[in-house]
Amino acid sequence: AEAVRAAGDRGVIARGLGRSYGDPAQNAGGVVLDMPGLSRIHAIDPDTGVADVDAGVSLDQLMRAALPLGLWVPVLPGPRQVTIGGAIGADVHGKNHHADKSFAQHVTRLELGLADGTRQWCTPNDDLFWATAGGMGLTGIILRLEMRLIRVETSLIRQRSLVARNLAEMLSLCAEYDSQYKYSVAWIDCLASGDSLGRGILMLGEHAT
Repeated sequence: AEAVRAAGDRGVIARGLGRSYGDPAQNAGGVVLDMPGLSRIHAIDPDTGVADVDAGVSLDQLMRAALPLGLWVPVLPGPRQVTIGGAIGADVHGKNHHADKSFAQHVTRLELGLADGTRQWCTPNDDLFWATAGGMGLTGIILRLEMRLIRVETSLIRQRSLVARNLAEMLSLCAEYDSQYKYSVAWIDCLASGDSLGRGILMLGEHAT
């Protein structure tokens, strides 16, 4: 709060673990707040599946704490070394975007540190919540939040891989299988041409029992 109130013309931006594309957490001549120190998991309710965590908690940290309770993070980007606050700030998606949407859809409320140094809780019923989701830290400093986790039996994924000979076949496979699997990602050979243009592998997955 003191850092925010004392900020000059360049203002303040929060930085998580620095995995965002485009290096957004830079502020030449201004203040960058290092958030991973704010990394307490306050509670994980095994009955409701709701986690209460500081914004500096990493997805990896939350995964390791939740899995012994039979719970899992509902949306995961490529790296696990991302803070919860950063995941909301960028409103990240995972390989299950088609089924479960983006990260903010699973957050029930969050606490913001505002520009005047005060704190405010907001929920998905508030415009401030949705301005913050994907707002890249420009609405305030995300301090704490509650989110819904999903239930799993193991940390393993049952995977199926399908080969597509070209882009048309890849799109056809996506249309056929995306609704059948929770996780779906396609890798495309960008160097292929002619009849092989857009060839690749479609990888599908579900949580293993």
